[in-house]
This record gives sequence, structure tokens and C-alpha cells, in this order.
Amino acid sequence: MIVRVRRHGSGGLQGSYLLVLRLEAPAVLPAGVLGAIEFPAGSYVYCGSALGPGGVRARVRRHVKGAGALHWHIDYLLRHARVQTAWASYEPRRLECEWAAALGAHPEFSCPAPGFGASDCRCRAHLFHTRLSPARLESVLRRLPAAPRPAWPRGGLRDML
Repeated sequence: MIVRVRRHGSGGLQGSYLLVLRLEAPAVLPAGVLGAIEFPAGSYVYCGSALGPGGVRARVRRHVKGAGALHWHIDYLLRHARVQTAWASYEPRRLECEWAAALGAHPEFSCPAPGFGASDCRCRAHLFHTRLSPARLESVLRRLPAAPRPAWPRGGLRDML
């Protein structure tokens, strides 16, 4: 089977990605038009896609560094949470909604912010909270549709930063 991987602009691979975040303490944070949201402490998984210039590498780099203006819902949370890992798939289709549906149906994940990250689709949200250990969380992520792989800090994009 031949899979075409889309490149854009400077050669960045386009695709979908997951950010695993850690929020050390509970916080009430603004999230753009969603208003103030109460976020419990713990781990989060954010589902996104990067189909524009620079692809996944540029988007994850932006999120990890916390650079740029507050543009997406995730930007508000990233002012307080730390990216622990990033996962990516370079499938030629947008996977963020499939991943959001799978995580939303999993009993170990909750949705603390309906609409978060989902302003351009019909998903309940693209951000999920979990209390799973890092090893169990990794196991869940490896079984998602189109099996994303670790991209940062270890994995195929070692020079991401």
C-alpha cells in the first residue's frame, strides 16, 4: 500500500498530533470565547492537527516553547501546564476527531471543558483529563486509531526543538 505524506512550505510533514500535558495544581483559567474553565490538577491529552506551513514539527515546537499569541484554546492552558510528550501520525487524513472520540469514550478520561479545541468540528472536545499513570497512558495512546508514535521528546523528530 502506498501512502502519500503531504509536505507543505519548508518541508514539514503534515498530520495529527497529541500533546500529553501536566497541570501541577488545580486552576481556573480563561480559554478565549469559552470563558473561565476550572481545570483539575493532573494529566491531559490534547488532540490536534497540523495541516499548514511547517506541519506537525512546527506546531508541536510552538506548543512546547509556549511561543506566540493566544490563538487556540490550548494556548491558554499551555501558559500554566507543561508538555510532557507529543505523539504524531502522518496519515493523509485528519485524525484528531477520531482520537477525541476514542478518548472521550474511554472510562479513564473525562472532559473538563466542553468545546475546548473543537470550535471547527462537532466533537464534544479535544482535551481530556486522566489520572492514568504514564505507562498506562502510553498504552492507551498506542492503541488509538492510526497508532500515533512518540514524536517529542523521544521519537522520530529528535531535532524538534
